[in-house]
Amino acid sequence: MKEYRCGSYERLSKEDLKKFRTDESMSIEGQRLIINSYCQYNKLKIVEDYVDDGYSGGNYDRPSFKKMIQDIELGKINCVITKDLSRLGRELYKTGEFIEDYFIDKKVRYIAINDNYDSLKGDDGSISMKLTFNDYTLRDTSRKVKSSLDAKRKAGQYIGSFAKYGYQKDPNDKHHLIIDSVASIVVKRIFDMALNGNSPYYIADTLTKEKVPIPIVYKKETRGLLVTENDGYGIWKPQTIRDILTSEMYLGNMVQNTYEKIRYNSKKLRKVEHEDYIIVENTHEPIIDEDTFKKVNELLISKKKIPSKKTNKYLFSGLLFCKECGHRISILEKKNKGNNSHYTQCCLYSKKGKYGICNIHRVNYNLLEEDLVNVITNVCKSFVNEYDNNLLTKEANLILDDELLKLQKDANNITKEINKYNNAIESLYLDKVENKIDISIFDNLLAKYKDELSRAKENLERLDNQKKDLVSAIDKIDYEKCEKIVKSFLQEKKLNYKLISRLVKKVEIDNDKKVKIYFNFPELSCYVNWFFLAQYGLPKKC
Repeated sequence: MKEYRCGSYERLSKEDLKKFRTDESMSIEGQRLIINSYCQYNKLKIVEDYVDDGYSGGNYDRPSFKKMIQDIELGKINCVITKDLSRLGRELYKTGEFIEDYFIDKKVRYIAINDNYDSLKGDDGSISMKLTFNDYTLRDTSRKVKSSLDAKRKAGQYIGSFAKYGYQKDPNDKHHLIIDSVASIVVKRIFDMALNGNSPYYIADTLTKEKVPIPIVYKKETRGLLVTENDGYGIWKPQTIRDILTSEMYLGNMVQNTYEKIRYNSKKLRKVEHEDYIIVENTHEPIIDEDTFKKVNELLISKKKIPSKKTNKYLFSGLLFCKECGHRISILEKKNKGNNSHYTQCCLYSKKGKYGICNIHRVNYNLLEEDLVNVITNVCKSFVNEYDNNLLTKEANLILDDELLKLQKDANNITKEINKYNNAIESLYLDKVENKIDISIFDNLLAKYKDELSRAKENLERLDNQKKDLVSAIDKIDYEKCEKIVKSFLQEKKLNYKLISRLVKKVEIDNDKKVKIYFNFPELSCYVNWFFLAQYGLPKKC
């Protein structure tokens, strides 16, 4: 008879807490008691207890739930027991996926006691109906919660987790806002600076230089604790300044329902149209008077630039990238008395370079463009001189197929290694359960096996990515198409951006001003390094 290493799972949402008053079995302790009694009667051994207190059934990003899945992957448990199906989750498709796909795939037995479901015995046909009902309950609860929150919003009650910057929650009424004596000074200063004609960019730059904490840092939000830029004070963004300058909250009006969930069981939000905002006037003390607010917003509108139609002024516009940070490199113009000069600069450095983020990556663009055109021309000429469609395709495919076989062989060996460590971990847990191994030896061996398993999985993922790249390269080989575009490039007397972009995927520039060209056609790649390195006097190694 198969021995089951069971994991008991209990979950209680905030809504369930209300039901707990009338149904004690809803509590964590109540659920645990039901599961323990069931296991005792059926001679099942619980090796781990997982508890998520205060988490919705539509949210699967729960800490203990994730830990349970991790333990399944490690082979620590092979049976999951809940009081009923709704404790595992309420969302129809995701919960069904775990029960009918994931658990079966991992050979995990699942038991929902009160719903009389045991995957070992099979489904009597009622599970889909029960899951549908649980999903309906989740939707209905979500609708009721939204309705309740909207009622509070329309009553002018603040329901956010954190107060709007410049305010704080009233200690006597968490739905009422009062002025924050410190942050409100910054808000007034932002409006004063804007009233004096300063742009959001200038205001943001000034506050950053003065190390004024950004809102999420000041309010000690969870996200704010992760901020390390600018000595932990954060970098003010122009958009944050605009949001402050355009918010009616500072007039004493309660503005809510600005974002909404895209789906009842999703965490993703989307912006709501302004006409659907819920605005209640005069709910709290204003920080800014109406006259100042109106003048500032008129200035913002008057200074707003009308976007012009994007044109590629230079041959390599939008194709230059920073090797270090991955951001685009812009091409800037410097006006001189004679001819105007052009240079490159990392876009991230332009915004945050003064705070020590990235480097300038400045090179003379005119010389760079000339060199790049020469390199591309030489590459194209070499390709045409050696072009033999059948021979090149055959050689390229042979090389790539050989590499693919080597990678597959390595991947098979690593898969065997992963299975070996999974079996070792499973045996180790069995030895621990049966008291065949000392706890200190168990901990040391488990840590060692987990490290080896993690390393093997990383190696397998790396090999899988290499295989995908090779398969992609084989699929992309099209010498006839490449030849057509290459010849078109060589015949063109006046080059343009469109023709360059058909050949070149991107150009990377690093801190040492070394440049690397990436082509849209892999069949050109074997020529580029030789010409590029020879062009800049570096070792001729392809």
